[in-house]
Amino acid sequence: MKQILIATHGKMASGIRYTAELIVGQLAEITTIDAYVTPEDNVEEQFKEFFEKHKEDRIIVFTDLMGGSVNQKLMEYAKQDNVTLVTGTNLPVLMQVMLADDDVSEEEIETYIEEARGELQMVQMHAKPKKEADAAAQSQKKAAAVQEKKAAQPANYENSTAKISALRVDDRLIHGQVAMTWTKQLRVQGIVVANDDAANDDTQKMALKMAVPGGIKALIKPVDEAIRVLNDPRASKMRILVLTRTVKDALKIRRQVGEIEFLNIGNTGRFDGIDVSEKQLLSPTIMLTDEEVQNLRELVAIDPKTCMQQVPNDEQKLVKDVLDKLKDTKGL
Repeated sequence: MKQILIATHGKMASGIRYTAELIVGQLAEITTIDAYVTPEDNVEEQFKEFFEKHKEDRIIVFTDLMGGSVNQKLMEYAKQDNVTLVTGTNLPVLMQVMLADDDVSEEEIETYIEEARGELQMVQMHAKPKKEADAAAQSQKKAAAVQEKKAAQPANYENSTAKISALRVDDRLIHGQVAMTWTKQLRVQGIVVANDDAANDDTQKMALKMAVPGGIKALIKPVDEAIRVLNDPRASKMRILVLTRTVKDALKIRRQVGEIEFLNIGNTGRFDGIDVSEKQLLSPTIMLTDEEVQNLRELVAIDPKTCMQQVPNDEQKLVKDVLDKLKDTKGL
């Protein structure tokens, strides 16, 4: 069995584990050792007990600093054939190892490390030089004109033959849970974000594209334009994950896309500014107004297999069952 040990100075070990499991779920056996938090901590004894307990397991150890005392004490254990020691760790490489098979090789871990290095970069959000900004504005103007022309042309996809791999409602659109877990679970080749606000906000678009995993193509489009893209015959040849922020947008897409293999409600209704007291809570991360509950009922009527699930290893609940149990005091 694969065992992961995270050992760091202070409480970084517990913190990084908490964050990783928040994003990808509890996918591996993880032990954390927060070293030197109190003067009484006997780090050497904790290491000894761990390695004696897991003599027969595949062990991947993560530490914070190459030259730190925690890493130095663990280097002796790294001589064992079943132990791999990774120092200077970051969240992306930890999550990759958590998602890997129990027999993950050192070559695979080295690849994860190389990929994780690419996550360390400075985000440039400064204003563009005037010429560049003018060129970008002109390009946007042309794109808007093309989009307006397309919008003027009536489109009817009631008899759509499009086939899409998955549609997920997630108010954060592309983020850790999507990038690290769902893209792998669904074997995604492309992501289409269908959201009017994001498509018309350069900052949002830049941030979302930075979250896209390597090797996956991403488009960020207004909802109507996204529907056009999904009904292009070329889209059916790819494994595409469609992301919306709201159930309303998901319903609109589902009505106009012929076939969607997997329809998932992940997180929605948390950041729209509407008071929680005015909503019905289907889960801690799914909060819907009466209108949205009705939209969800219509969505389930089209696709009864619509489910609620934050990450792939969470229990999958049919939305239909949740709605049936919902104490609907407002008569929806």
